[in-house]
Amino acid sequence: MATPVTALVGLFGCLLLLTLAPAQNVNRVALGFPDAWDGDKYKELYCPSKNIPSFLDGYFLCQLSAAYGNASNPPGQKLNHMIDAIGAVGAFHISNGQVLFSAEYYPARPYKIWEFYDRNMSRSSVPWAGWSDYNLTAMSRWEQVPSNSNAARFHPNLDFWKVGNKVIAGTEAPYWVGYQFDVRSLNDFKLFPFQEENEIFGNPKPTLIPISMAIHERTDQDGIVWGSFSAMNFDEHRFFQGIFTVDTNGVRRVVAMYDYGVWDPAACGKDDEYIGDKTLLPGYIHSITSTDKYIILPITSLLINPCKFKEPPLSNPDSAVQNGGLWGMDYYDMVPIRFLVYNKRTREWATQKPLEVFPSMFVTHQLNAFDNPDGTIVADMVVYDSHDPYVKYFYVDFLTSQLYPSTARILRFVLDIQQQRIMYNYLIPQETIAADFPQFNHAYEGRAYQWAYMVVHPFAADNSILKINVDDTTGSRNLIFKAEPSVVLHEPWFVPRPDARREDDGVLLVRGLDVRENKGLLFVVDAITMTELGRALVPISVPFGFHNRYFSKSDLGLPDGFQATQPRFNVGFRPPYSPVVESEKVTRPYPLTSQTWSQPTEAPAPQPSSAQPSPAQPEHVQHPTVTKFPKWWPSAQPSAQPSAGTWPTPRPTPPSLSTQQTSWWQRLLTTTSAPPSWTAVNTAPPAPVPSPVPGDPQQPPVMTWGPPLTISQTPRTRPLPTRVPWLPPSSPAPNVAMSTPPTPPEVPVIIHDLYEETIQAMCKWVPKVFRTISPDLCIDRRTVANNLPHGVPPFASYGQRLPLHFPNPFNPEIRLADDSAKNRPNKSVGVPSAPDTAKDPTSRVYTVVGG
Repeated sequence: MATPVTALVGLFGCLLLLTLAPAQNVNRVALGFPDAWDGDKYKELYCPSKNIPSFLDGYFLCQLSAAYGNASNPPGQKLNHMIDAIGAVGAFHISNGQVLFSAEYYPARPYKIWEFYDRNMSRSSVPWAGWSDYNLTAMSRWEQVPSNSNAARFHPNLDFWKVGNKVIAGTEAPYWVGYQFDVRSLNDFKLFPFQEENEIFGNPKPTLIPISMAIHERTDQDGIVWGSFSAMNFDEHRFFQGIFTVDTNGVRRVVAMYDYGVWDPAACGKDDEYIGDKTLLPGYIHSITSTDKYIILPITSLLINPCKFKEPPLSNPDSAVQNGGLWGMDYYDMVPIRFLVYNKRTREWATQKPLEVFPSMFVTHQLNAFDNPDGTIVADMVVYDSHDPYVKYFYVDFLTSQLYPSTARILRFVLDIQQQRIMYNYLIPQETIAADFPQFNHAYEGRAYQWAYMVVHPFAADNSILKINVDDTTGSRNLIFKAEPSVVLHEPWFVPRPDARREDDGVLLVRGLDVRENKGLLFVVDAITMTELGRALVPISVPFGFHNRYFSKSDLGLPDGFQATQPRFNVGFRPPYSPVVESEKVTRPYPLTSQTWSQPTEAPAPQPSSAQPSPAQPEHVQHPTVTKFPKWWPSAQPSAQPSAGTWPTPRPTPPSLSTQQTSWWQRLLTTTSAPPSWTAVNTAPPAPVPSPVPGDPQQPPVMTWGPPLTISQTPRTRPLPTRVPWLPPSSPAPNVAMSTPPTPPEVPVIIHDLYEETIQAMCKWVPKVFRTISPDLCIDRRTVANNLPHGVPPFASYGQRLPLHFPNPFNPEIRLADDSAKNRPNKSVGVPSAPDTAKDPTSRVYTVVGG
C-alpha cells in the first residue's frame, strides 16, 4: 500500500515528466495562414492511408480560411483575420478504406475580385469592409461593378448545414445561409434558394430588417432545421428575436418573434454608446441549442448598439486605408447573460421574458442540452468573460505569436423555467481552459449524454483533443489524444459505428497540418480509448479553418463507394496513365529497365477552335487543365517501324478496376509470377509506334518470358494522351482483357530486378523534388519500405517519417498491436522491438507519463 510520501513522490515525478514533455508552440504555424493557397488546382488527390475503417463511406467537409495575402504587405493589402480570409471548402472523400482530397474556393464576391487580379492581394487590395483593414478607394471602384446574383458579399467559411439531401456552406449573414454545392465534384455553387413562407424573408418590409443570424443551428431527428435571427423595426425602434424552421424541402417558416421592447433613440451618448435600458437590446448569438422539447437561445453580453447603425467614422482621414474591426456592437461588462426558451411542441415562448444570470458572458459554441426529469433544462456551453475570441484571438498576428489563452469556461447551465432562475457549474476541474470547438455524438442531440470532445490550444502545434465525461466533474475519466509535436489538430467530428451499443462507440475524424512538413493529415481516432486507429497523408498543405462536418453517402442519398462517372476524378501522386490504344490487339509483357521519370505538372488546357477536329484524333472530353504525364520510357528517337527482337515503347500498368482485383502495389509486393501482359483494343486511326534507338545505353534488354515476341508490321497510331481517372476497386471495370504468359522458374529474380530498378529510378527523381533527400539516403531507406505490412502503399519519404501509429502517452493503459515493445510496460508476443534512434534518425521516442 502506497504511503502519502510515496504518492507525493510519484505525483512529483509525473509533474516533472510533464514539464519535460514537448509543449504547445506556434513555431511555423504561419503555414496554416497561407498567402495564396493553390490547393484547388489539384482536382482530386490520392492520400496514402492505413487502417481507415470500412464503415466510413462519405465526405468529411472542412471549412478553410485559405488566402490572406503576403504578411509583409502594408495594411489594406492583406487580410489578417480568419473570418475575413478567402474561403474554400476542403473535402476528404472516404470510401473502401481509401481517401481522396479535393478543394475549391467559394465564388463569393471577395474571391472574384482577388481572382481578377491573379490572386495577388497586393494588386487587388482589400475592397470590402470586415475585420481587416480595407481600402475605400478600391471599394468605391468595385461598387460600380454590377453585382452577380450568385456571388455573395461574404465568405461562407464558418460551418455547414444539411437541408434534406443538400449541403450548404454558410455564414452569419441574415438573408441567406450560404452556398449550396455538389459535394462529389465541389462545383455547382449557388446561393441556396429558400422557399420563403414568411413575411420577414419572403416579402421583406423596409422597416423590419434582419441584422444578424446564428450560424450554428440544431436539427431534429426528422430533418427539421431550427435557426434564430435578430431583426429591427426602424420605424418603431423595436428589436425582435426570431426563430425559424427549414424543412427537408427548403421551406423556411418564421415560427416565433420575441419583442424586446422600444429602445430610446435619444439615449445615444458619447462615442455612440447606448446609455438607455440595456435589456431592450438584443445580444449577439453565435450558436443555439435544443432539447427534445425546447429551443434555447443564449443572448450574450455583446449587445447590438442602435447608436452605431451608421457608417463607421474614418480611422485615418488622410488615407484611403481604414481600420477594420467590430462595428455596430458593444460588450457590456455589467449586462448579464440572458436565455430565451421556446417550446417546440406548443409553438410558444416558454419564457415571457429572458432568464438572467450574472456575470456578463460571451458564448461561442454548444456541447449539448437535454430535459431533466424534474422539469429543468440542462445546457452545456463554452463561455468566455469577454468577446476576445473575435476581437483578438482569431487575428493572424495573435495566433502566430502566442498560444490560445486559457480563458474558456466549460459550463453547465440548469434553467428552471418554473422558478425563473438559472444555476451553473463547471464540467471540468479547471476553472478556465484554452479549449473550444466542442463536438459530441449527434445521435444523442437533445438527449442526456456523457461524452464530449474539444480542441485544446486551437491552431497551435502539439495541441490535443480532450474527451470530457460531463457526469464526472473531477476529470478522472477524461482522456487526451495527441499526434506528433509538429501537428496542429482541428475540430473533431464523431462518427458512430454501425453496430454501436454505447454512446462513445465510434471514431473521431480529425484533420491536421504537419507544420514541419507542411502537409495535411486526416486522423481516425478511437473515440473510446482516444488512440489513433488510422491516418491518411495529404500530399499538399491544408490551411487552417473553423468547422468540419462529416456527411455519409446514405444521408445525402448518394450511392455507396466510388463512382466511375464521378466528375473531377483525377489522381495526384499516383502515376496517371494513358491506355494502350491501337488499331489491333497487341500483347506484351512489361519492360524491366531503369526509366526516366518526370514530375507531374499542370499545363493550360487546349483552347477550343472553330475548326473541325482532325479525323486522326479520337474524341475526348475537354478539361480545364491537362496533366503532363511522367515519362515512362527511356529517351529515344522514334522510328517508323520497330525492329524485330527489340522492345516497343513500354506502357504503364493498368490499375485495379474491380473488387476482385488487388491494387497494383499489392500485386507488386505479393506476386510470384511474371507480370501479366495486357491487351486493349482501340478504333483510333493508325500512326507509327516509336522504338528505342539502336545503341542507346538505356535500351532495354530482350527478356524471355516465353515465346519470342512478334511485332506486327501493321501501321498503328497513338492518339493524344487522354486523362483517364484511376478508379477504386468498387468501380466497374472497363473493357480491358487480361492474359497471363507462361511462368518460368526464374520469375522471382525478375521481380527482384524490377524492384531494384524501380528503387534506383525513383531515387534519381526524388532528390529533384525533395532537396533534403539525397540519392544515397533514398536507397538506404528502402529497408524501411520493406518492413511495411502488406496492404500498405509504399509511402514517400514524408509518409515514412510520420509513424503509421502514434502511441498515446496520455492513456498508457491502452496498447495496440503495432506499439513498439520498448514503449509498452506490459510485454506482448510477436511485436517488433522499438526502433533504434542511433540507427534510425527519423524514429521518435515518446515518454509515457504515468503516476
